[in-house]
Amino acid sequence: MNIVKRFFSKHHKYPTDESNMIPSGQLYLVRSPKSPKSENECLYNDAILTIRENNHQFDYQMVVWKGNLSDSDSLSDDEDDDPNSSDNFFENESNILKKFLIDSNLNICLFERYNQKIISWRDMEGDFGDMFEYRITSTVPIDTIEQFLTTIYKCQYERKYKKSSNNINVSDIKEFIIDKDQNNSANNKSVSSSLDMKKLLSNNGNIDDVEYVDEGDSDEDGSYSSDEDEDDDDDDNLNFVDASEIPNQAVSQEQKIIRILIESFSCKVYSYNSELNLFQSISEDSIISLYEISNWNYCFEVKDKDENKIYALSLINEQLDPTFKFEQFAFLFNIYTTTSATTWLIKFNDRQTYENFQTIFMKLNWQYKNKTIYKSVKEDEDYLIDSLEALDIDDDEEDEEEEEVQSEPVNKVYSFKGKRQKAIVDSDESDDESDFEDKKRFNKSSKNSGLAVGLATDRTFISKDDKLGIFKANETGIEFLTTIEQLSYSKDLKKKIKPNKMMLMDNDRTMIIQGKNDFNNLHKIDVERGKVIEDWQIKKNDNNINIESFTTNQKFGDLNLDKTFLGVSSQSMFRIDPRLNEGFIGTDKEYKTKVGFKEISTTGNGNIAIASLDGSIRLYDSLGKIAKTSLPALGDKIIGLDTSMDGRFIIATCSTYLLLIDTMIKDGKYSNQLGFTRSFPIDSKPKPIRLQLKPENIAYIKQNFGQKIIYSPAKFNECSNGESPTFIITSIGPFAITWNLKKVLANKKDCYKIRRYQDNVIMGEFVNNDNNHMVLALSDNVALASTSSFRSPTDEFNIVKTAF
Repeated sequence: MNIVKRFFSKHHKYPTDESNMIPSGQLYLVRSPKSPKSENECLYNDAILTIRENNHQFDYQMVVWKGNLSDSDSLSDDEDDDPNSSDNFFENESNILKKFLIDSNLNICLFERYNQKIISWRDMEGDFGDMFEYRITSTVPIDTIEQFLTTIYKCQYERKYKKSSNNINVSDIKEFIIDKDQNNSANNKSVSSSLDMKKLLSNNGNIDDVEYVDEGDSDEDGSYSSDEDEDDDDDDNLNFVDASEIPNQAVSQEQKIIRILIESFSCKVYSYNSELNLFQSISEDSIISLYEISNWNYCFEVKDKDENKIYALSLINEQLDPTFKFEQFAFLFNIYTTTSATTWLIKFNDRQTYENFQTIFMKLNWQYKNKTIYKSVKEDEDYLIDSLEALDIDDDEEDEEEEEVQSEPVNKVYSFKGKRQKAIVDSDESDDESDFEDKKRFNKSSKNSGLAVGLATDRTFISKDDKLGIFKANETGIEFLTTIEQLSYSKDLKKKIKPNKMMLMDNDRTMIIQGKNDFNNLHKIDVERGKVIEDWQIKKNDNNINIESFTTNQKFGDLNLDKTFLGVSSQSMFRIDPRLNEGFIGTDKEYKTKVGFKEISTTGNGNIAIASLDGSIRLYDSLGKIAKTSLPALGDKIIGLDTSMDGRFIIATCSTYLLLIDTMIKDGKYSNQLGFTRSFPIDSKPKPIRLQLKPENIAYIKQNFGQKIIYSPAKFNECSNGESPTFIITSIGPFAITWNLKKVLANKKDCYKIRRYQDNVIMGEFVNNDNNHMVLALSDNVALASTSSFRSPTDEFNIVKTAF
């Protein structure tokens, strides 16, 4: 791609031509950390960036325009028919949002953050270190971006030297090309150059030899290939996680001395090469040894048999991201340091060796988490081992079935932060000052904390501090409607409520909320009146009861007129009836043993699933009965639980993985019935399916985003009209993730796709009766996305060139 040669040719149009524009992006004001205002603002959520001639010779302006010239990156059909439509748009000064004189003092530069191209420049009228960022929509071609930047450099040249740039060569503009680090903003920690102009200019000014550098075309073969493609990013500017942010995997010298060998296994060792995107052979004859240390700590060591060279040594803990692949007799894990992450693959020679290692590892891992001896029960052991097995998503077989036809991609984002701005869907939105002030007050709160998507209406509710933002969602986007402010107790207005859990009822007209760290009180909001109208202190026999979780009596119970709902405390399950005068609690079941109930979910006909802190799950056909099925404790806390409407599937969310459970009994007397209504045969527990990103994907995220892997509560794209679920939605940090349920059940590759956002994705829910669209609550934004807008990890964040 000889971009410099092409753009400096004598046929190149003058810089004021309209072709020199970026047709789609967002304009942000990124303030210096030293600024007293200290916050970033999305000034315009949809904007066009162009270059035009100023009134003075050799002077040019960079202009930000309203983004209503088109719906995406091109003119609409009607505008295409009118050749003068774009001319009229750019001749209308009222369409201008901001304009900047193109001068070298602006420090204009192009960089890349999390695979998004961004043009930044100094805010000459702001505080020291304040920057503007124009975040370019991912669909804009790289050619367009490169042409725009080259034109910028030519404009800077003409302004400085007061002469035409028509006959200059590459070396003449070298002085205007700057790195991101030369700017004063310190807000961006993970950046890499997407247009390495310094590299382009390294050929002594010979324009004919200058090419755009693409380093991702290697065809080298590897001995153990992943199904990911290769990446084009440079690895010179990677931002690694600080040591304080990574749980320690290191084994101390003292632990090495006192460790006791449990067992060793012969194996082959492979290491993931991110540049070639495959696992390369490290050793054909090694051993992996498992050790007991002390205080429920264990470790393993991988070393070469002959040379006694140690390849990996780590404590057994959650930081390993362990994955087992039965089809390949393989064990995968990650090792992190302060400067690197390495994904290892251990391949065992036969099934027996693989299963022996897996069984011992499972027990040690369980004992580490539970701080007690694992009592082996055969059917429970099989269930736990199955829960460690990952899908064989590296399968090389072609997917014979084509993807279902989906609607066009939708990925609309409404940003709270910023000055006066329009929502994405503004046809019904008032643009008066009261709306603007309403939004400003909502924006002043901290980060978003919760999401509830209406079933009977198109309303979406976002909790933020003691406020509740109400939005309207449809297929074209999301718009802000209003805010319920200063949530407080109905009778004591000084007692503020910061919603931690929300549940819509009565066809979206009311909402039940629980305040953060206020477990024995629930509150009822009248959504139409916009205020808390009732407070309920949950008691039984004059004793307060802490509510761990609550839900409607049936899935989609919001569509019914039922005034009661279900709840669980750590030791009991019960029905709450606010109409009762004493205690508000109806039929219940209380356990004397320590069950540690944490999450509850219901099916369409009222069957109940309850998850406990230890990871066990109980299935009930109705309230007050004994559990028909009890699934063993995994040792990992379940932080989210959802059931399909027909009760066939359960999706449980743990911090580092999801667990999909098919509740249908496959064998025996009650074959084809569900575990909610009948017990599974003692030797035929359901086989759970562990859903997690590939270890190399996880390593990439941990390295580049400096955070632990914690999944948000996963949800099915269930519909109240009876359609079966086809997708699962969850998130990690700034990545939303969808799992294709059909592919998961068929154990096919490419089961999950991802979508990266600028903010962390707090949680997501699908729109009712729409299997392909979901609402996502981001830290500061709300997004409406379609399943077809999600892409493979390769396309979205490219897992290569990480310094493993």
